[in-house]
Amino acid sequence: MPDYDVVVIGGGAGGLSAAALCQKAGMKTLVLEQSDRIGGCCSTYEADGFHFDVGASVVEVTESFEELFRRLGLSREKYIPLMPVDPIYDYCDITRGVRFAYPTDVEETARVISEFAPEDGKAFLKFARDFTPKIKELVNNFFFAPCQGFVDIIRLVIKYPGIMEALPMFLTTHQKIVRKYFKNDDVLASMAFQSFYAGLPPDLCAGIYAIVGLLEHEGIYYPPGGMIGIPRGIQRALEDLGGEVQFGKRVVKILVEKRTAKGVELWDGTQITARNVIGAINAKKVYMEMVGREHLPWHVWRGIDSMKLSMPCPMIYLGVDYEPPLRAHHTLTLTSPQVMNDYWSDYYLKGKLFTVDGRPEIMGLVSWASKIDPSLAPKGKHVLTHMGLAPYNLAGDDWDRHKERYIDEAIATVERYIIPDLSKHVVYRDMATPKDLERMLLHPGGAVYGIQTDLSHMAMFRPSNKSKSIKNLYLAGASTHPGGGVCTVVAGGIITATLVTRDNA
Repeated sequence: MPDYDVVVIGGGAGGLSAAALCQKAGMKTLVLEQSDRIGGCCSTYEADGFHFDVGASVVEVTESFEELFRRLGLSREKYIPLMPVDPIYDYCDITRGVRFAYPTDVEETARVISEFAPEDGKAFLKFARDFTPKIKELVNNFFFAPCQGFVDIIRLVIKYPGIMEALPMFLTTHQKIVRKYFKNDDVLASMAFQSFYAGLPPDLCAGIYAIVGLLEHEGIYYPPGGMIGIPRGIQRALEDLGGEVQFGKRVVKILVEKRTAKGVELWDGTQITARNVIGAINAKKVYMEMVGREHLPWHVWRGIDSMKLSMPCPMIYLGVDYEPPLRAHHTLTLTSPQVMNDYWSDYYLKGKLFTVDGRPEIMGLVSWASKIDPSLAPKGKHVLTHMGLAPYNLAGDDWDRHKERYIDEAIATVERYIIPDLSKHVVYRDMATPKDLERMLLHPGGAVYGIQTDLSHMAMFRPSNKSKSIKNLYLAGASTHPGGGVCTVVAGGIITATLVTRDNA
């Protein structure tokens, strides 16, 4: 008799969502988290009285939360309260010194754009009219539908014919879509940088991500107490339903017999048997380290091995002794789309850090979480988090050696364009390099978004939510359909749980 009906590897938002739904369906479910903290990238830690978000800094597309708790028969507001964030971003162009902020309201955003780019202000309204219906089709239908292969796509189109309007977006690039609407470089940059949320520059990222710049106007939210409030809320729901979460339980092996998952083996040799196993961690790690080559057909091994990891995201954590002169929860240093694209080939793929005229420039996003939730810092102090772009392997250097220098360069960049004299007010500093993220979160290559998101790694080309080669093995998290991002992995957890409960009915 197996110990559990379902064992989930990883306590991130995707794994927890799948676990809660499996428990709701009457299956005895256990989540195994290798660290001492819930949430993975969507978490928060404390240091010297400051509370820093590990990775994720806001959420959008909250329909996935609503759908999850609707299926659980519980109140989302009770388990995951959310505060609206407005404005969405404050933008600062590092090459031309232009600065502007986008509010949530679409009409107001068009007005802001019109102040420096009148034609693009009109274009933004047209962009919103054209893509809002497509967003609703994708979020309401594609977002929660299995995508195991072409048959699933055909079924989806038959059931929801309106989704045909959105399918062409998968066949083009992010940059091509936004360039059809916008001409001004600053506006283009503000609508193109979201491609890096998928770990690719605008001219390589799938066109579907072009809607992120509009999705954000549907609402951006933050949970009280930090981003850990989201996985913690799902954990509470799981436990209230009778499920179980264990910490400090690192899985090193999935027990497989005759290509059927039978349970897991922990770091200390303990074995836990289960009727179903959900790998809610990086898919490459699931197959290549936990399942092993001996249990996989050669073509599956080769396919998994060929999948590219997403770009890592170095994180800098700063505690400051005053209220910083910022205007928004997020402030973003921008450059032109051309520079974003050139960065990929001229810097990232060569293992180099970005420079301007020979001077290091750490492009990235500054998150000021204590603006909306002062409890995240001691009285009179604030927390700032800087999310950057950088390769996993540094040419001629190593992240452990370069760490302090990178923090200095990031602070210097922020001082030049956003917060003068920032260095004088920093009372706490730390950083999670790509190597640190790999060590802490067990993300291969520090890839917080899992698998790269171009056309060849999307939908049915992504690792399937239900394994096609190992029976009773399922996947959740950023590496599988529909992709990375907090709300997206929650949607993926819903898909995975749907498949598990259907197969065990």
